[in-house]
Amino acid sequence: MPQRLPPAEAQRLDPELRSAHPPLHRLEVRHRAAPAALPDTDAPAGQDLALVLTALQPELGWPRLWAWLPMRRVSADEWQPLQPDAPLASQARLQVFEKPAGDGTREPLPGEPLRHAIPMDFFEGGPDEDAALLCLLVYADARTPRREGERPPPGLEDALRDALAQPPLSWRHALVQRPDTQPEQARPGQALSLVLAACQYPPGVLDASQPADTAPELVGPAQASLARLLAFSREHARGAELSLLLLAGDEIYADASGGLADAGTRIERYAKPYQHFKAGLVRHLPPSLARIVHAPDDHEIEDNWEPVADPSAPGGLRRGPFFEAAVAAAWAARWEPGDEQERPGLFQHFWHDFVWRGAAFFIGDTRTEREPRHSSNWREARIFSPEQEAAFAHWLRSHRERPRLVLTGSLLLPRRRACQEHAASALHSDAWCGYPASLKSLLAELWAQQADGVVFLSGDEHRSGFVSAEICALDANGEAQGSTVRLHSIHSSALYAPWPFAVTDVEALAEPDEFTFAGPEGQVLRCRVSAWTDFPGDGFALLRVEGSELQLWYDRAGRPLHRLSGPDLPAPDGRFPLGL
Repeated sequence: MPQRLPPAEAQRLDPELRSAHPPLHRLEVRHRAAPAALPDTDAPAGQDLALVLTALQPELGWPRLWAWLPMRRVSADEWQPLQPDAPLASQARLQVFEKPAGDGTREPLPGEPLRHAIPMDFFEGGPDEDAALLCLLVYADARTPRREGERPPPGLEDALRDALAQPPLSWRHALVQRPDTQPEQARPGQALSLVLAACQYPPGVLDASQPADTAPELVGPAQASLARLLAFSREHARGAELSLLLLAGDEIYADASGGLADAGTRIERYAKPYQHFKAGLVRHLPPSLARIVHAPDDHEIEDNWEPVADPSAPGGLRRGPFFEAAVAAAWAARWEPGDEQERPGLFQHFWHDFVWRGAAFFIGDTRTEREPRHSSNWREARIFSPEQEAAFAHWLRSHRERPRLVLTGSLLLPRRRACQEHAASALHSDAWCGYPASLKSLLAELWAQQADGVVFLSGDEHRSGFVSAEICALDANGEAQGSTVRLHSIHSSALYAPWPFAVTDVEALAEPDEFTFAGPEGQVLRCRVSAWTDFPGDGFALLRVEGSELQLWYDRAGRPLHRLSGPDLPAPDGRFPLGL
């Protein structure tokens, strides 16, 4: 673990040329009890620490120092050292960044996340809301030998000064402002506000545009949606209320060329694309948007990936040449570092749950745990593992008094029209209707628990829209009896999907729809699905929980830039009762 070092000793640490750089990614702050999170630190037992999820720059070698530099805001986007006249090295909290020992311990791969303790005592009792810590990593360039007669290489003071001389836009993502001691709790009178997004196809050589983080109105199509989200979250009153970003899959496109020129190594195919995405516009989202959650989907492996039954393969499943590398990269690049003692499941699978500002979230994995399908088992194949199904049922039961939202990459409802007309067409559907046993089991669980108003969020179809559905029991005459359970399925289109053939046609969706299935204790249940409300085009979805209602706005990349602007939002595109 890094160790504290007095500034004078840090100055003498290395004779090589030094340079200081912010981490590639935005800082993810998490509070953990010291023994469970960082047992090797010198923090007293029980003291809250924050963890930073970041990434190194491997082309610069291994960092020699952490530097935490106190800063003060002097205008909306301008910061300066807390004590401008004091030497920078004397202001910085310095720690030695120890390289792994040569005992077989590997160094991080490019883009791999790194956890580190933030010196939280800086915020205790003194600094106000306009004070922050700037995180810089100090590198030593041993490849630049100093010849006789040349001036001495710059020291730590010069390296820090050079970093601050860069435009603030290049390092403001590395600022840590006063952390909310309970970021998952809403302040009095504050509603839960979040963004749902998915599917960011990578920019190509013809997608060059004005800098998206400084001139969002001039950006090209590839970054337009993220630029609009950045502008909304930073510049507008309602945007400042955002606290959560849900990424419903396809954060990267490992198969962007459809196999024509896709990279063949795990670094180029998976690790670097994740690094590029996380080091892009997303890192400039404000710290008020405190949490980002990602549910991996097919293009992070390959298009419409699913395992194939193969008795000769290990475990009877053939997952393809890239599966293990893809899962490892998605795991390394996840936004939430997790904690083994607090949530052991997060270190075994992607699905997990949490409570955020009064609402309960279940992050499902509808990609890596799906079973292989073929002509003899399509009726029974599952999209959730038995363990995930049990965890979902337990989560549903444990949060009856809260708004409940479920994130999966795959669309829950509506079904495909082909599945509606020919049941065996499930073999050709990549959504929930392609696994009818799982779909009907989930709906039956909602009915059995009388879980009213659950919201399902998804993002695989490259098309925005929503439906609501009602589940009821039928008597012997086929008439509805008893209570009705409602659910809502909200889908966000791609942030950027340039190919029209990859966008699901509205005509392919079965809407409105009605079907029956077996419920608990031999009951016959009916699910009646409303018509689809369509919002074509690239963009993202904004959701706000107001009392017992979820409100929805879709932002479209083709609409005026500041549609979601000002102190008041326009009328919602959809309203959904949460059954509370």
